[in-house]
Amino acid sequence: MPGRPTALSNYLRKNMLKKIAVALMGLSCSTAVFSAQAEQPLYFGAQYSQQSVDDADWDFGLVSGVAGYKFNDIFAIEGRFGVGVQDEEYSGALTRVKLGIDNSYSVLGKASWPLLETLSFYGIAGFNKTKYDININDEDGILDDSHSEDGLIYGAGAELRITSNLSINFEYAVLPELGDDEDNLDVDSLSAGITYRF
Repeated sequence: MPGRPTALSNYLRKNMLKKIAVALMGLSCSTAVFSAQAEQPLYFGAQYSQQSVDDADWDFGLVSGVAGYKFNDIFAIEGRFGVGVQDEEYSGALTRVKLGIDNSYSVLGKASWPLLETLSFYGIAGFNKTKYDININDEDGILDDSHSEDGLIYGAGAELRITSNLSINFEYAVLPELGDDEDNLDVDSLSAGITYRF
């Protein structure tokens, strides 16, 4: 008889440990499912860019849609397509000149380096093509023309996660030069964007 309480307590202890183990396994599975849902690889977003042609002191506004696929915590591919929303205009006695961006698209590789749980820095590099519109109205009439530049785009930015799905980003990028081989103008941009992961 003296041994029975000890045996009973051992039995209860073992069963309690089993229940705790099962509960912990269930909790870990739930956490894994939540993490998988929070880290969906496909994302979409929007971005506003202020694009500057430095030597000519021109500034253009661009609104872009963004779509990307994140392979892991570090590497992603991304596509962007934007349209111009802010032009430059110059007027003289007999001449009016209007310059702006018609459209722009980029295909990028993106590498991220997490600094904190909600903050990461990233670099981008890839291909960009931008179409510029030119309108000249003078005493000889009206001239509508366009000019396209394509080539390497590269830059760096920071991304701040607001929720498990929503984040904001700030970015600096260098775009293909504008002009001919003899007189190229440097083009860069500052951007702010928002991204949503499904």
